[in-house]
Amino acid sequence: MPKLRFGICGLGFMGRSHFARLRDHPRAEIVAVCDRDPRRRAGDWQEPLGNLDLGANAAPQAALAGVATYETPEELIADPRVDAVLITLPTPLHAPVAIAALKAGKHVLTEKPMAAQVSECTRMIEAARLTGRTLMVAHCLRFWPQYVAIKQAVDEGRIGAVRFMTLRRLASPPTYSAQNWLRDAAQSGGALLDLHIHDVDFVHYMLGMPEAVYARGLQNAAGGIDHVVATYRYADGCYAALEGGWTFTPPWPFEMAITVHGERGTVTWNSTRGDDVLLYRGGTQPETIRPVGDALRAELDYFIDCVSSGRPVERCSPVSSRISVALAWLERRSVETGRTMQLSPRLRAAWES
Repeated sequence: MPKLRFGICGLGFMGRSHFARLRDHPRAEIVAVCDRDPRRRAGDWQEPLGNLDLGANAAPQAALAGVATYETPEELIADPRVDAVLITLPTPLHAPVAIAALKAGKHVLTEKPMAAQVSECTRMIEAARLTGRTLMVAHCLRFWPQYVAIKQAVDEGRIGAVRFMTLRRLASPPTYSAQNWLRDAAQSGGALLDLHIHDVDFVHYMLGMPEAVYARGLQNAAGGIDHVVATYRYADGCYAALEGGWTFTPPWPFEMAITVHGERGTVTWNSTRGDDVLLYRGGTQPETIRPVGDALRAELDYFIDCVSSGRPVERCSPVSSRISVALAWLERRSVETGRTMQLSPRLRAAWES
């Protein structure tokens, strides 16, 4: 079977992280990249990037021999060698670049969040439907080994019925993005839409659609929400508490954590305490689960499988990814109004369609 030929749009933190995994992939190859920065297009990747080690800084001088380099996504999309476009650009560009690529007959894997607005997500879904191309949003927590292990433990009934979840994703301000676009709320949507969206998506993946959302947050002068605490309420009495933000004073370390408590046990992981997932079910010591794997490689493999087989994307469907954007916007509305946002059955059904 021929390799799936990728074009990567954007050579920042996530673009380089995906590049590191696709460079020697047995079922894929990189045939084109684009970035507006001529140094990056020339393979000069010396500046350190990112809030954790995903391989973005492994090669200060990128090996781009045989790879076409372009300044704009439009040029890359027009390259007939490109089968799939991987979008790692600022959030406002996700929808227009994805729609253009789909209309050009390319498959699309785009970084999260799916788009800045729910209406843009809908246009992306419609473009994929009309063109018959594969569209997937790279929600990496659905492939992250520790989160996969926790979901598996819950699905297998090892802690009984879930009573509540807590999730945390905290960092100091991101200062590594090109022209500091992450700190520009008009582009990134603030920590709520760029950072906290990870946990919003995973709660929805685990528990489904809530019936109510309440949030409080810290809004900066530009309107971005840099810290948020939210509670999701479910019809069966289950709830989720989520905290996310990048307002902490440096050198605050990046931290992600998840705890799921059930009627017969508790399962938890914190990135600052090592790789092991701990399962508490009584006794003197917790059980240890040692996940293996690489989240970005796993999501790339899944995308390649879907494209190669013609199967629809189910593990992180575009409709599901649109719901995550909608829930983030509900949190923002709750922060701005101080009110609890109720999700009627009609609204939940409309989002899931």
